Amino acid sequence: MEKVLHQLSSSLPRSAWARYGITIALVGLTALVRHMLDPLLFKYPFLVFIPTIFLVSILFDRVSGLLAVILSGVCSAWFFMKPEGLLWIMDPGDRLAFLIYMALGFGIAVVADALHRANEQLRQSGEQLSAVNEEKELMLHEIHHRIRNDLQQICAQLMLAAHRSGNPQEIVSGTIERIGVLARVYVRLRRVEGVTVVNSKEFLESLVEELQLGVVGVRPVAVNAEVEDVVLDMGVAIAVGTIANELITNALKYAFPDGRTGRIDLSFRREGRDCVLRVCDNGVGILSDKPQGTGLGGKIMQQLAQQLRGSLEIRPQPKEGVKATLRFPLPEAGKPFVH
Repeated sequence: MEKVLHQLSSSLPRSAWARYGITIALVGLTALVRHMLDPLLFKYPFLVFIPTIFLVSILFDRVSGLLAVILSGVCSAWFFMKPEGLLWIMDPGDRLAFLIYMALGFGIAVVADALHRANEQLRQSGEQLSAVNEEKELMLHEIHHRIRNDLQQICAQLMLAAHRSGNPQEIVSGTIERIGVLARVYVRLRRVEGVTVVNSKEFLESLVEELQLGVVGVRPVAVNAEVEDVVLDMGVAIAVGTIANELITNALKYAFPDGRTGRIDLSFRREGRDCVLRVCDNGVGILSDKPQGTGLGGKIMQQLAQQLRGSLEIRPQPKEGVKATLRFPLPEAGKPFVH
């Protein structure tokens, strides 16, 4: 019954004049039915109007219900109460019954309208809850898919590290750092138009802040971030964060030996249709053609840059230090391309 009333109410015109016109027509039709049943209902001039008042109030609104009450009272007094053809009711008992009917009609209109509004709010709340549940299911499915892929990638990196490095401590610390990047991404996930995204400014600034506190510590090296507010797909954010983490930690390891002071600057912004991540330091620079360390971090960064369909260049600066530039096209909304 509830669904039938909702479908009927939704299909009816919503303009005020249409509602009032339909109300007048229903009251007129009810008066005609009452006239046809007069031989049976001559003692009950108001009875058949009550369902009409309730129906109008449920289908439309309170004003339409009150209009139905007034029109039905006029019809009852004019056609079905003595003396007929006048709006004045002579018998005191009939007048009292008329007043009771009008009060009851107004009450029915108000209560029915309140029920209608409450039912509509419950229906909307149910639809919103259903949409939220569906959105959560989609997000959980997407996160599960992403976690599976990320774990597979971490396993591949561990296998690569095991073949390239004989230092278990280095393998463990590198894995912890990459898992930390994943954790920062998942903490800052949100949904925009059905897509799981991350705010670049919040994410990269928090990454730099945590590296400053946890890795730099008391060393005389300042790490600064200048990040533009860009909405990134979850997979893109993980790749960008991992590359930024590798670049900063590499600079901290090799650019400032023997307690040398310096600074590392990270920037991220849009340039045309591309996104550009730059990490610059004023350290000792690239001392030889042979990469320092195991080269695992560089291999991982190049693989992630390829996944982003971009490029990563690491070059010495003219005076001192190193500048690393990651450039990749920003995917269209809802079309992530990192898998």
